[in-house]
Amino acid sequence: MINKEKYESTLHALYRRNEKFFGLSALIFFGSMFMGYFLSGLFSFFLEGLLRDFERNIAQGKIKLNTLSLFTHNLRIILFLYGGGILLGSFTIIFLFINGSFIGYFASRVPLGDLAILTIPHGIFEVLSIIIAGAGGFRLASFVYNYFTELISESWYGSLLGKMTHTFQNNSPELEESLILLGISIVLLFIAAFIEANITLPVAQYVMANI
Repeated sequence: MINKEKYESTLHALYRRNEKFFGLSALIFFGSMFMGYFLSGLFSFFLEGLLRDFERNIAQGKIKLNTLSLFTHNLRIILFLYGGGILLGSFTIIFLFINGSFIGYFASRVPLGDLAILTIPHGIFEVLSIIIAGAGGFRLASFVYNYFTELISESWYGSLLGKMTHTFQNNSPELEESLILLGISIVLLFIAAFIEANITLPVAQYVMANI
């Protein structure tokens, strides 16, 4: 019981420290998803090409409908979302927008019944993974910003290397926390890939074949 309470307390503290980053990530993702759905005509000029590439990759076997292939394909998205934080979160914002609008655009092209069958329940874990990866990217951006701000503005009478090391140590908790968020995102992504390959797709195939 004590270990469980400690674990829940740790997760709660992690959420509270990054609450604004979770909120920003969710806002960009869901906002762009609704835009992709309701403004699909405006977004078709570049999202239609992405959708065709995705369908072609599946047809050609570049993306296989098994756990490992789905996981590795989506892992690149997660790493881009996180790594985008290096440039002060600018690319994290761009990748959140692209992924959200793509999902919304795809949803606009599929009947709602089929969409529900094809996305639930693995989509819950996948969306959480994307939002957490985005939050991790923003936390990484915060680390980069605070690191260089302190490095430039703080007085130091030792060597440059010593100043860089000292500044890194001061800000390393932010970097560590961003990596924790990335790790949680990857775990959720793997769960999503497993469910999609072994539950969602077989159930969808069965339901659609018997309707």
